[in-house]
Amino acid sequence: MQYDLIALDLDGTALSSNNEVQRSTIDAVRWAREHGVRVVVSTGRICGEAAEFARRIGTEDEMVTAGGAALGSVATGACFEHVSIPWEQAVRAAAILERASLITMVYIDSHIVLTPYSDMEFGRYKSNEGYLAVKQVAPSVAEYIAQGHHAVDKLFSRCTNPVILAHARAQLERLPGVRVMSSYFDNVEVVARRADKGSALRRLCERYGTTLARTIAIGDSENDLEMLRVVGMPVAMGNAAPEVKALARYVTADNNHGGVAQAIYHLLGREDA
Repeated sequence: MQYDLIALDLDGTALSSNNEVQRSTIDAVRWAREHGVRVVVSTGRICGEAAEFARRIGTEDEMVTAGGAALGSVATGACFEHVSIPWEQAVRAAAILERASLITMVYIDSHIVLTPYSDMEFGRYKSNEGYLAVKQVAPSVAEYIAQGHHAVDKLFSRCTNPVILAHARAQLERLPGVRVMSSYFDNVEVVARRADKGSALRRLCERYGTTLARTIAIGDSENDLEMLRVVGMPVAMGNAAPEVKALARYVTADNNHGGVAQAIYHLLGREDA
């Protein structure tokens, strides 16, 4: 099979455990593009933050962001297409997360809204330029959404207590019109029911004049499942969750040992790799 497009998840895939882009990934992406294969980022991160990493990797300008809720541009760091949660449902979701005292960030258009406490907690490990450029602090994210009637692309929350996290997730899953997922054991993500990486990737294929059957997708977690289900070549990282590996037609090395590069060279037939 000849492939025209490769979609790369970021966290746990194209990024190592310390949020770095490996040299092998940059080289492999450049090699693929030189051989006529487009490479795009497909991530749960917001457009401005995703663009920072996409530039390091050297991908195409278009990106799938916010877990499939938005398409964005690397050049501008802005979203140009959204599948958002209506503000009423977003308020309810934000209120559930705030009542559970989960640290939360909300994606509204091209910026992130979070409370002072969440800002402090996320700031313990998020200091990259793309994140700092798009964040905005408000006393309550639920009130911010309600007062401005803001449509929301995504809500992302983190909690180290699995009981509290599971309880909050159960409440979120009862809300109509939203989809609840996770990218790691300690977080929960909420997007519109119609938003997922697979649907967003389909729209990118249409823009490029190709099909999902001629697409490779590489991921590691629950929020990659829809993308992996629809492409011709689903690839799981060596560090991927079991349900991701079960969907994959190829399992590569982990994100700290050149897994993305290994998959690209293997699937595109580079003989000397």
